[in-house]
Formats: sequence, structure tokens, C-alpha cells
Amino acid sequence: MQDSNECIKRIEEAIDNEYFKHYEYKHFSNIQEIGSGSSGKMYRAEWKNFHSYLALKSFYRFDNVIVKEIVHEFKLKRDIGSHDNIIQFYGITTSMLE
Repeated sequence: MQDSNECIKRIEEAIDNEYFKHYEYKHFSNIQEIGSGSSGKMYRAEWKNFHSYLALKSFYRFDNVIVKEIVHEFKLKRDIGSHDNIIQFYGITTSMLE
């Protein structure tokens, strides 16, 4: 397993390659847990520039395998584009521990 610095580097590269955007966590409000699964928890939150609720997902662990899965899924969503049957993806935010 690679260390967290390598995982962060992979995420930063994905942002630089425009696979997805980064949003500041401080711009989310009214955050409420709405569920959990095997890989993490889901939250409902409001974003300052969006007049509706969005879903935030956190991960229980953050290692190279998880990062590869995240980047792969985001590449697929980018390639597919917008479709009524696919949840819209806006980007990522930093750790919710900030």
C-alpha cells in the first residue's frame, strides 16, 4: 500500500488533468448524515452557489486502491457526460475533518 502522500498526489493529478473539480469544504453548510455503506458515509449538504441540496461522500479509508477506484469512476462519469439516469457529479472537496 502506498502512503497518503502518494494518494494525494494522484488526486491532485486528476484535478490538474480536469477529471474533476475541487471545491472548498468551508462553502458547504447544513451538513447531515443520510446513510453509510461499506466504503464510507453519505451526507446531505447545501453549497453556497447552489440553491438545492447536494450529496457528499466520505471514505472510511483512503489508500491507493480507493484512489484508483475513485479516479476510474470519475473518468467514466466524465466520458459519459450528462444523462438522466446518472447522478450528476460536480467534484471533490477536502477532508470533512477541517
